[in-house]
Amino acid sequence: MDEEINEEAAIATLLKRDKRFCRETYNFINEVLDCALQLGAGEIKQTETPFGDVDEESADAHVSGADVCGAAVVYAVALYGGMARVVLESLGLRTTGDIGDAVYNMIDVGLMAKTPDDSRDDFDDLFDLGEQLDAAFEFHYEKRRR
Repeated sequence: MDEEINEEAAIATLLKRDKRFCRETYNFINEVLDCALQLGAGEIKQTETPFGDVDEESADAHVSGADVCGAAVVYAVALYGGMARVVLESLGLRTTGDIGDAVYNMIDVGLMAKTPDDSRDDFDDLFDLGEQLDAAFEFHYEKRRR
């Protein structure tokens, strides 16, 4: 990209455009992408410009929708513990589709990039986000026989 993205202006645009999400939602999504890469997800791929053209000059680390959603669970549990579900719901993230909406909002304003193979649908109905967050804190025990 030739132009530098003004991150503050882009976030302000997002906050006006989609009232479901707050600044912290987009911060969380950025951190989740970093987490996904640290977990070993992603590969180097050519990305699209904001106009939909493939940027032949640039190849970036790319993380799939499934990888982003999986990393969101891991990161939220590590960061918020047993409150992960409540915190994500307060950020407007109740489903994997919500994560996709936030990611694609960021793509639309140039804060993230996608490959030609990516689709917003890649995030839909991957798993029950709340169940996955809750499952991290379910305790099971069996009564010992004497």
